[in-house]
Amino acid sequence: MKISSLLAQRPTVSFEIFPPKKESGDLSSIYENIAQLAELKPDFISVTYGAGGSTTDYTVEIAAAIKEKYGVEAVAHLSCIDATADHLHEILGRLKAANIENILALRGDYPQGYDPITAPREFQYASDLDAFIKAHYGDTFCLSGACYPEVHQEADSLEADLDAMEAKVKAGADYLITQIFFDNRYYYRLVREARNRGITVPILAGIMPVINGKQLIRIAHMSGCSIPYELSAMIERFNKNQVAMGQVGVNYASNQIMDLITNGVDGIHLYTMNRPAVAKEIMARTGAILDVFTGREHQ
Repeated sequence: MKISSLLAQRPTVSFEIFPPKKESGDLSSIYENIAQLAELKPDFISVTYGAGGSTTDYTVEIAAAIKEKYGVEAVAHLSCIDATADHLHEILGRLKAANIENILALRGDYPQGYDPITAPREFQYASDLDAFIKAHYGDTFCLSGACYPEVHQEADSLEADLDAMEAKVKAGADYLITQIFFDNRYYYRLVREARNRGITVPILAGIMPVINGKQLIRIAHMSGCSIPYELSAMIERFNKNQVAMGQVGVNYASNQIMDLITNGVDGIHLYTMNRPAVAKEIMARTGAILDVFTGREHQ
């Protein structure tokens, strides 16, 4: 089922996982994680795509397993920063053969050792990838895109970032998923300004539970998101206690989700960091609220 069809009916709750690094080659742990996440009955699970296509094979294989073995709709990430048209056709053909209908189209991070002079320059933006897929595959795939509540690090301004969002939608993105944020006001601002622009597609809120202070600092730096004072203070107070830090992360993410749902969010997308126990705890704490949100209370 295409995610756009589901979003036309109701809001969604979904998870994101990432494949193992290419060197490891062991998929057993990721399938154990998926099995546990599938028990929570998400609307879909997305599978990330390594910089430079480093986990391409795994992304296709795992997405296929999510759908066929675990009975959950899958969204495969696909990046284009150093891709060629031939390479994309090969991947898209494999996704189509695996009956994967949903793609998160991304520019992607620059791979290690990326040389802008020698690297392929066929695709510079995610909107280029959207347009390519639409031109060659029509409505075979439901496309989604990324957006940034606190503005992409390479964007000159919020207006420039909104221009990029609009380009993705015009090129074929049916819905958007935000980068992580810890202050919901940034999400509300993004949605308000997007709607003022005439961008009407659903904008799902990307939420990441913080259970490790060092990890948070690294991810915040990479994604360009800010850390609110109250979260920073809790991390400083409890970071040396792993159990306490886990409770901080789960409580903070749960409160974010409840506030977002109260204020009409289009969907919740949980960055699980391949930790199903954390996702389970958040779903347990917000279960009744999520049931009201998705309409499952009436099922």
